[in-house]
Amino acid sequence: MEESWRRIDSWLAAHAPRTFESLRPPASQAAISTAAAELGVEFPTELIAYLRHHDGVSPGKRGYVAPEEGGFSFPGFEPYTLAEILSAGLSKRESWASYAEDELLEGPGGYWHRDFLAFARDISADALVVDCRPGESFGAVGQDAEAEGTRFGEWASLAAFLEQVADSLEGGTVMTVGLPYVPVVDDGMLLWELVPERPHEPRSLFDSALVDPVIAGPRRTTSHATPDMAWPRGYDNFCLTFAQALDEDEILRRFGALPQTRRPRWREEAESPDQHVSDPRVLLPVVRVGTHAGWAFGVEEGPQIFEGTRDEVLRRVSRGTRAVSVSYRGDRGFISVSVVDNGELVTKYDTQGAALLWAVPPDCGRDPFEVFPGLPPYGGQESTPEQWRERLLTVCDSVASRCGIALPPPGLDGELDSARILPLLPDNNFGYPEHNFKTPVPDRFTPLVDAATPERLRRVLAAQMSSLAAETGLDTYTEVTAALSLLSAEDHPGVTDDSALDLRLRRVHAEAQVTYADWKDRSVWQDRAMAARALAEALNLPARESLGLVVGCRQDPRWRQEFRKQLAED
Repeated sequence: MEESWRRIDSWLAAHAPRTFESLRPPASQAAISTAAAELGVEFPTELIAYLRHHDGVSPGKRGYVAPEEGGFSFPGFEPYTLAEILSAGLSKRESWASYAEDELLEGPGGYWHRDFLAFARDISADALVVDCRPGESFGAVGQDAEAEGTRFGEWASLAAFLEQVADSLEGGTVMTVGLPYVPVVDDGMLLWELVPERPHEPRSLFDSALVDPVIAGPRRTTSHATPDMAWPRGYDNFCLTFAQALDEDEILRRFGALPQTRRPRWREEAESPDQHVSDPRVLLPVVRVGTHAGWAFGVEEGPQIFEGTRDEVLRRVSRGTRAVSVSYRGDRGFISVSVVDNGELVTKYDTQGAALLWAVPPDCGRDPFEVFPGLPPYGGQESTPEQWRERLLTVCDSVASRCGIALPPPGLDGELDSARILPLLPDNNFGYPEHNFKTPVPDRFTPLVDAATPERLRRVLAAQMSSLAAETGLDTYTEVTAALSLLSAEDHPGVTDDSALDLRLRRVHAEAQVTYADWKDRSVWQDRAMAARALAEALNLPARESLGLVVGCRQDPRWRQEFRKQLAED
């Protein structure tokens, strides 16, 4: 134990001095004995020696151990102080007191035992534990995983665990603690980075989602029959999006319709499945469309996220005109209304946002109660589906009278022109739209970014984006490689709506929305989708604004050294 700590200390002092400084002084023998007595367990000799060398890690500016601020950590886990070991142990004992005699939980191979003692934890509730039960396993180190239980077998003792940490640091080798990690150093700090698997080419469900045949012949026109007076009964989850002075062709195009899937559909043919099931139709939701009284409308139904509620979609649908969106979630009674003029939000009424924030949502534009007199106030106490529907009818009456649209539009229950749509890429705007918040470059790189010329930043952005595309498999598409070759140019083109590149990036992002039977497939698609978003941002924004998301998605454990070198080299 002492030798392993000596090796770790020496390596940190030489290579990661900021991390070395975060290690606390030893815990006293008296404090250790008091903690053991309070927990009612015998501490293994190696746990005592471990605490007598360093009593955990000092918290950073955030009030907790933060490796990004220089705090020492094990691979994936942050060491506890003696006080934290005691607190976690007492809390766990209290939580499990009622299961003390349950063999399923405390028996051999059980979920937890009162004599397990956590000495480190990860960002969730998982922990590294020492087995303090008398017997052959006394002193063994294991992992406690939430909802899975505690498993041993990797390390016979704390000394063996710490020796492996020292070996990994000195050799720069991978250490697996649940997941594989490799030690890297940046700016005098130790970071344990995940070692990514080499991505395989994931299964695609896109072609399976194109299940509708191309319908030849004339399109049917929108019915102008009298609307069903029982509405909104039967419409438990829907979104109606209206656009003034557009026709069916144009509103479908603006939604992102795939021409080969266009045909008339009844409601039963159009509803999308739940996104938590492995159904390829999740990739390509259906929008049914029609026209009435100078407005085109699109209707979506199902449990999925409605395209007509997304800011990106409403901005595109409203170009050169006005768009109005009304959505309803019948399982909770949530209602939203958005009005957008030529890409600019006019107002938004959002009962879900108000319920979550206990206030008027901050991104609502003009006060919706001024724009739509008669809207039900936020904070109502409706608790039954009938009361929710009554609120919805009041909202619809207010919107219809103010905007001059029919709610519901005639023919909604009938067969309507429709198509599956390839959803637009989401904005990389992680916050409210008016904040225009973009992913920043990590603070430690800010001086180098600020000192770089625009030309150098473009070169660095191109190099980093090319590396990200290779890591995620995004560079397997010819549309992407063509765009990457232009990225360093001062006047490189952006992503044009419905261009080959735009369609490719949207398709990649759509693939990530399906729950695949093999979780590895979805993981690859999700990584690739984030790279697609990063590429869109790199092409559409200045290098300084787009660089943060690109490097934030990098997977190579040593990307920081590469990035720092690219920014500083002559």
